[in-house]
Amino acid sequence: MKIGCSKLVLFFCFALIHLLIPTASQRPLIRCYNTGNYTSNSTYRENLDSLLTTMFNNSKIDYGFYNLSAGESPDKVYLIALCRGDNSPSECRSCINGSRYELLKACPYQKEAIIWGETCSLRYSYRSIFNIMEASTVTYRINGANFSDVEAFNSVLRPLLDSLRNRATSGNSTHKFALQSAPAPNFKTIYSLAECTPDLSELDCNSCLQRVQSIIPQCCDGRQGAKFVTPSCDLRYELYPFYDSSAEPPPLSPPPPPLVPSESPPPDLPITTPGMALTCLRT
Repeated sequence: MKIGCSKLVLFFCFALIHLLIPTASQRPLIRCYNTGNYTSNSTYRENLDSLLTTMFNNSKIDYGFYNLSAGESPDKVYLIALCRGDNSPSECRSCINGSRYELLKACPYQKEAIIWGETCSLRYSYRSIFNIMEASTVTYRINGANFSDVEAFNSVLRPLLDSLRNRATSGNSTHKFALQSAPAPNFKTIYSLAECTPDLSELDCNSCLQRVQSIIPQCCDGRQGAKFVTPSCDLRYELYPFYDSSAEPPPLSPPPPPLVPSESPPPDLPITTPGMALTCLRT
């Protein structure tokens, strides 16, 4: 009897731990830059705290993008926050509020830092970061195992991501965001999302997403899911819905079958831009 009770208690302990610990895909990605530090009682920290408070309390911005600055050089702080395009204003503020505490805890004295949460990102710096495309460093997280038929999986994924990129880049100054699902082999569905900070030009947004997409053949070919983030854009695909599917546009039309079956292999995908830094967080 005692053994049975111990096993029961142990089961509930493991169940509780599973509920309390976030899954790998939910844990935020954080980068602390080694480009300068500040002290806890400095003017820079005062400006940073002021910006974070102002942003959180700003109810007039309801489209999920903040680009604010405060102070004067050399203590001026620039801040960008971006919420996923399918988030409500309340969900956005909640994500940003949690992210600011996590970021300050992880990077307590760095003048430049960024956090990518599940549905939002937050970034601040001592230098101007507005209207500037930055994608020289790509951080990615691989989810799931390999798809059984890699070629068939890629034949769906490639055009899906191309379509997302085109739709995201054609957005406006408040939204550069697209999501879409498509049927995949073996009765699966690929869910995907692409987003740029809306202050980027159409050309820069396209360039950022192209750089990210180009590393897939090298890091994640055939993997069932992956998430890629840079300071200026992000890209993600999974075999499970990670967003509200009601926000999707009408489904994509399947490509017409070729008139003559081709035996040639699929064309090579672009390779990573020379000099690009990659950071992989495997799960």
